[in-house]
Amino acid sequence: MASTDTSSVANLREKYDYIIVGGGTSGLVVASRLSEDPTISVLVLEAGSNRIDDPRIAAPGLAPSTFSDPDFDWCFTSPPQEHLNGRCLAQPRGRTLGGSSAINLGMVIYPSKTDLNSWGELGNEGWDWDDISHYLRKSQTFTPPSAETREQLSLQYIDPAIQGTSGPLQVSFGDGPFPAFNAAWPKVFENLNHKITGDPMAGLAKGAFCNPGSIHPTTRTRSHAAVTYYNPEVAQRPNLRVITEALVEKIVLERDETDDVVATGVQFIGSDGAQRTVAAKLEVILAAGALKTPQILELSGIGEGNLLQKNGIEVIVENENVGENVQDHGFVPFSWEAADGQVTGEALRDPNIAMAAMEAWQKSGAGPLGLCPIHSAYATLPELQEGDLASLIREHLDNKTLSPGLAAQYDVLRRLLEDTNEPSGQYTMAPFQALPEKGPSMKGVFGMTEPENFVSIVAVLNRPFSRGTIHIKSANPKENSVFDPRFFSHPLDMELHARHVRWLETLAWTEPMASLLKPGGRRLHSSSKDTTLDEARELVRDRFLVHYHVAGSTAMMPRDKGGVVDSKLKVYGTANLRVVDSGIFPLIPRGNIQTTVYAVAEKAADIIADARSKAPVSRSPASESRRVSKLV
Repeated sequence: MASTDTSSVANLREKYDYIIVGGGTSGLVVASRLSEDPTISVLVLEAGSNRIDDPRIAAPGLAPSTFSDPDFDWCFTSPPQEHLNGRCLAQPRGRTLGGSSAINLGMVIYPSKTDLNSWGELGNEGWDWDDISHYLRKSQTFTPPSAETREQLSLQYIDPAIQGTSGPLQVSFGDGPFPAFNAAWPKVFENLNHKITGDPMAGLAKGAFCNPGSIHPTTRTRSHAAVTYYNPEVAQRPNLRVITEALVEKIVLERDETDDVVATGVQFIGSDGAQRTVAAKLEVILAAGALKTPQILELSGIGEGNLLQKNGIEVIVENENVGENVQDHGFVPFSWEAADGQVTGEALRDPNIAMAAMEAWQKSGAGPLGLCPIHSAYATLPELQEGDLASLIREHLDNKTLSPGLAAQYDVLRRLLEDTNEPSGQYTMAPFQALPEKGPSMKGVFGMTEPENFVSIVAVLNRPFSRGTIHIKSANPKENSVFDPRFFSHPLDMELHARHVRWLETLAWTEPMASLLKPGGRRLHSSSKDTTLDEARELVRDRFLVHYHVAGSTAMMPRDKGGVVDSKLKVYGTANLRVVDSGIFPLIPRGNIQTTVYAVAEKAADIIADARSKAPVSRSPASESRRVSKLV
């Protein structure tokens, strides 16, 4: 593994060709790829610490222990949500080397072709499925399951020809033993006429599938950006420097003789508490994530003018789109008591079993801590009556006054909603209890506080219509911005999500899942097979949780349609400042987004390298600002 001693600022150069803000999922991808060229110098500044050896990161099954812990998590909390009975929601975001890839639940899920094609439709040339999908493969190495695992988990859908074979990220299933719930999951959907239609990596599949995890196939450790793209070999490159515990305060912006805004460097506070500014010869690249990148832009003078002036920040590039268009999936969990004899995650509450599980994982990677037992399905709206969807669209979409950008997005979302081949919902099964938050903290969600053993199924809306915001509340870079997701501010989201939630009982009580639940056992939710639509709406309001897939806050779209970056990921109004994280997603794709973030970062690295290859080679001080202004 790479050295954990990365917080020192000793021997820091005055200038680097590229400065990357954020050592997370996207930042380390771009840093690794750019530094493959030994003539290029790259500096990465990560606010969190380097904890790659901490078992809470290294052991996939311990991921929830990092949530709402400031040693790992930025600990964002929303204001009271009007449409969720005033509840405040926690939004975990990785604050450590590796970012959110180091603390997420490790599910490897893929977008659909239509998701990525929609990005191109919104005015982004070079950003459709054909342009991006091969980066999914480039980013990862897939280890095929054993014959026994393939049979147990119904993995016949896997197409070896489309998997990645040489990328840094390790993707695997493991060899179990898997809980009986995992084997039952795809069969439930087959019995409900939702058999998987193909490999999800092909971008066309719907139905239930047991997805792999971002887990090393032999060590059974978490595979994430800080141990793959920044592995020991990469860390030894003399042209790459990664500094952790480095809080970026702002990007230094100046105007050159052509009146272009040029990012000349980055101001940050190191682990020693001293403020420093490092110069960028070519570009500054923002990879701080969809909630932190807008803050850095605003602190640097790029954003909505009145907001910046109110906080005493000089307006350098006015763009009211910064921090807007925020999107996230959300899930509503139901949990049922498992039948006697079924093994669930609650077994780890026994200190002796937990100790044995840790010892098994540390010794050989065996046992539940080295598995990703959470599996998914894509499905269209269930049990719709004739004309229901058309009626909902007439009521909630037709004849509405929208901005040009939002109108373009809604045109795409409406078409996808009406497409019977395009699933509107995701269902996920987990062999342990999942609870709504008791206050704005994630500690109780997966804390297994209820005494019995449970299995959970959650309902997710793939493509929400609601849009939130993330904006600074002061000029203090140590203070989180205000994250207001405004969930269900568009009423159609509630109508769609409630209908998916109603189907959870059907899934649970369809064989072979039904036989794994305890007859007359406890439920950690108040629902039944006869739950009405009104009752389902209230369950959504009471139980809804963020899904840790926040995106869209620095959207890649034409500026007059709500964009912050262009199709080359360059921030509008600047010559050499780019964004490469999930904030650039104009529309959130279906499913868990980490694979899409890796692919976007891989493509971003190619865009940046291509821009450099086309730029003038002179590096004399007089020509520097002219040269960077020509980067595309």
